[in-house]
Amino acid sequence: MFDFGNANETQIEAIKTTDDPLLIIAGPGTGKTFTLVQCAIYLIQEKGVAPESIMIATFTDKAAKELITRISNALLERNIKANINEMYVGTFHSICMRFLK
Repeated sequence: MFDFGNANETQIEAIKTTDDPLLIIAGPGTGKTFTLVQCAIYLIQEKGVAPESIMIATFTDKAAKELITRISNALLERNIKANINEMYVGTFHSICMRFLK
């Protein structure tokens, strides 16, 4: 059974949204990063999605680095073997540059 941690009902709904792209818009301190991290872990752990099939884009380098750190830590805590470098996590600009390369 997947551990949703302290997620509220709306966050759990977002975490479980796996059939379509997901856009999360919310104010500061509302748990956007937490929700995105849990969503990535849910996709890998529960749905068997390959890390290279996951893309998480944000606007700032700071937010992108925080996502990478939290996803890495969550994978380690759950003993899930996955290469975070295979995931597309970063700013919109860095992800587009990666596609072009």
